[in-house]
Amino acid sequence: MAKAVAHWSGQKVKFEVRAASGHTAIIDEPPAFGDDEGMRPTEMLLGALGGCTGVNAVLLLKKFKQPYTSLDVEVEGDTEKEWPHAFTEIRINFKIGWNGEHDKALVQSALDMAVNKYCPVDATLSHGTKISFSQSTA
Repeated sequence: MAKAVAHWSGQKVKFEVRAASGHTAIIDEPPAFGDDEGMRPTEMLLGALGGCTGVNAVLLLKKFKQPYTSLDVEVEGDTEKEWPHAFTEIRINFKIGWNGEHDKALVQSALDMAVNKYCPVDATLSHGTKISFSQSTA
């Protein structure tokens, strides 16, 4: 089971997210609510999608022996105008630097699998997930 804990810092709306792997990230909001010391939760969601698809793209491009030298995964999304401002569409663009000729069909196949076959973040967003909550005393 994957797990992360968002711990309130005690300062406005700033949270430190601690993953089971031991890594951390900061979430915050801009002024008037926060101090702008971290990513917004929605930015972190887009970043998680970019990171997940990017990891798989690198592994698959390497497996398919494609001569990539750089990769930026640009992820942007449109949100509803009203609360809760849910994403209505998310777009991923793979910006790839090359060192020599590459096989366009193999690259397209690698990117398709990186997004649609191997990325659990994409699968979660695309197929929906039941979310429940509970409360306990600290």
